[in-house]
Amino acid sequence: MKGVVLAGGTGSRLDPLTRVTNKHLLPVGEKPMVQWAVDSLREAGVQDLILVTGSDHVDDFRRYFGDELRFAQQERAGGIAEALGLARDFAAGDRVVVMLADNIFRGPIAQTVRNFERQGAGARVILAHVRETEHLRHLGVPRIDGGRILEIVEKPVEPPSIYAVTGVYCYDAEVFEVVDSLEPSARNELEITDVNNHYVRAGTLEYDLFEGYWGDAGESIDAYYEVIERVRRPHFGSDRTRPIPLRRWEDERGWLSELARTSAFPKPIRQTNVSFSRQGTIRGLHYHERGQDDLFVCLQGRARVVALNRDTGESFSEDIGDGNYAAVYVPGNLAHGFEALSDVLMLYHVTEEYDPSDPDEHGLPWNDPRVVDLWSTKSPILSKRDQAES
Repeated sequence: MKGVVLAGGTGSRLDPLTRVTNKHLLPVGEKPMVQWAVDSLREAGVQDLILVTGSDHVDDFRRYFGDELRFAQQERAGGIAEALGLARDFAAGDRVVVMLADNIFRGPIAQTVRNFERQGAGARVILAHVRETEHLRHLGVPRIDGGRILEIVEKPVEPPSIYAVTGVYCYDAEVFEVVDSLEPSARNELEITDVNNHYVRAGTLEYDLFEGYWGDAGESIDAYYEVIERVRRPHFGSDRTRPIPLRRWEDERGWLSELARTSAFPKPIRQTNVSFSRQGTIRGLHYHERGQDDLFVCLQGRARVVALNRDTGESFSEDIGDGNYAAVYVPGNLAHGFEALSDVLMLYHVTEEYDPSDPDEHGLPWNDPRVVDLWSTKSPILSKRDQAES
């Protein structure tokens, strides 16, 4: 198994940062962007690597990596598939794992590589869950039925799933013949989606779902800075609640408590709210479509945080407050709310400021059959909005 790191392109989406260097040499955390790809492949056991880049920058990469890697030059911006084709002699009949050098994975890709080793032939890709529909419209999105990819649609107006094809592709030795058979797209480039759809039609494209954080640092300036922010912080999976222990000190004078550990939060906090709720109140359920996450803290009393994955039906609950002083991190794509098990003072940090003119709040009934048995009450105190949802 050999590795191919693709670090070409003009970097126009990161202009003006790329006026002085190749985008893949820009820093992400404590190392250049490209080093994340190289490290991911090596940690997955792929040691023999070639880096493909444009002729204007190959010397910059040679200075950085020295003799660690082999190099190939792409003379023009001809697309990802064309760049892959330049690794034909390097592959020499072996299977390859291809990785785009601007893709950042916070978590190992080793399981996908092992799965591909056991796969007889064909190709394998990694899919990642993307919350925002608008973001999916700029990516390659698979149409899935019965656990099989039926088609990969590039930049769909109506995304056929909630998953994106990330920049890791595993191919058998036939991939170079596939590249040779491609016709240039409307952009006059050879498209990697066309390669993947060839394997779809052959019935030999497999996939894995990535559980960790994935980001495309080359997508835009905003995406680049978001990736930098995310890699600084501990990883959370995108589809689960997480309790975060907090400390509290009490004596005869009263108490002192932590309200948040921001280093343990995957995104910066933009707003903090506090509410008082009487025993028996349920607030929610609601969810966010534009990426807002919440961090719940029960300052006084006891509350039950409930969350629902609307796609899988998996539900979660955590009692916090008296007897369990902890925060609960809730990804905003989960429908979530809380019940006041006693009179409670509830604080919640959020990663987006509330805009009353364009609120990113969408409701589900508190008594949705997938969560109704998680509440302790069957006759809650509800707001008018929550009553209307029920």
